[in-house]
Amino acid sequence: MNRNYLVHEFLITARSRRTIPFVFFITVLLFCYCLILWPYANTKEAFDKKKTHEYLTYLENQQDLWESIGNTGLVFNRKSIDVYFQVGNPVYAKNAYNYNLFLAMSQSFEDRNFERMLQLRTFYLQNNPNEYLEDRFLFQKAPFPSKDRKHAYYQTMMKYDDYLNKDHPITFGLMYEKTGLQTLKNFLQNYGIYILLFCVIYFSSDILSRDRKHQAVLQGLPISWYRQLNLKSLSAFLYSMAFILSIIVVGVFIMTIQFGFGYFDLNVPIMIKQDTFTPEDYSVISMAAYLGKTLLALPLLVILFVRLNIVLSLLFKNEWIVLFISSLILFSERLYFTRSTRELFGKDISLFPQTYFDFGKIVDGEKNFLLNTEAITYSNGITVLLITYLVIEVILFIVSLIINKRRFYLAS
Repeated sequence: MNRNYLVHEFLITARSRRTIPFVFFITVLLFCYCLILWPYANTKEAFDKKKTHEYLTYLENQQDLWESIGNTGLVFNRKSIDVYFQVGNPVYAKNAYNYNLFLAMSQSFEDRNFERMLQLRTFYLQNNPNEYLEDRFLFQKAPFPSKDRKHAYYQTMMKYDDYLNKDHPITFGLMYEKTGLQTLKNFLQNYGIYILLFCVIYFSSDILSRDRKHQAVLQGLPISWYRQLNLKSLSAFLYSMAFILSIIVVGVFIMTIQFGFGYFDLNVPIMIKQDTFTPEDYSVISMAAYLGKTLLALPLLVILFVRLNIVLSLLFKNEWIVLFISSLILFSERLYFTRSTRELFGKDISLFPQTYFDFGKIVDGEKNFLLNTEAITYSNGITVLLITYLVIEVILFIVSLIINKRRFYLAS
């Protein structure tokens, strides 16, 4: 009976008129992301052939100007010439150096020689950190742009050094993080878990309310009320996990076809402390470790929201109210989150479960970086989420005793 009821609930969710259009919509979004948005996304490291050509043309014109006036040596700053008359700026030589470097990068990109391209880009960034640190368009709307630019620079250099030190062939997909595994990692780092959890909330928001249309049949089932709630939860959990697994597999497969699968031994930069804001504060974990730790927390988050929806369904008996409240809880951190928020109601932010919903930012220390704290750790996250789950279980047990099967189905 338990198995049959579990399969029955699973199939009802899968065949629901409410579920099928939503799955189709998410599938369309997935294909748009994998085929259009991410492959053509412009980042700081994206190579812009047009801008590079314009820069080379500008350098050519500058060199012609210096040659025409016969000034290819040192250029002195008039404001400081009386004090530091012996110091000059070798503008012509610097322009020649930059011209040859950017021309080589452009040719490497055209020839699809990405190993040479990566070596040249890494060499350029090592000697020109201001490419990040003084880019006024980078993080210009962030409250701490200088800190964020330095953070991005360190992460970029760590990734590039890792690519060059590994024996893997350097491809376009690897260099610009578009392989299957790198895309999954970026998805989990950038609010991807929020999207997956919203799907879970949607699938499980009506697993009780839909039964009120069949009161006569369901009230006579030879299954206790609490066991019935548990079986419904299990079916929603299994369907949600199957859907999430399908999304991940299909997304990685699409990106693999285009750019390759990637490598599990690639290093993912993580911030381990907040002391000096130098490379000493950083470390690395493997791609396999990052994905494993992040995805390991996902089933806990899924069952947490499924059980929460059961509680809300018992209390409100309406799927749309349940969907709204659960979504509000899921995104509640966005209502108060600022880069300086480290306490909520006088308590440390690390004690609240909503801090850990976006678990991709916990594993790599990004949440600690954003809040300039060290209290938000992986172990704390698992502990807080487990405690939250246990609290929800206790509440569900109590509510199920108060709102029994007869009271739930006969309530108008």
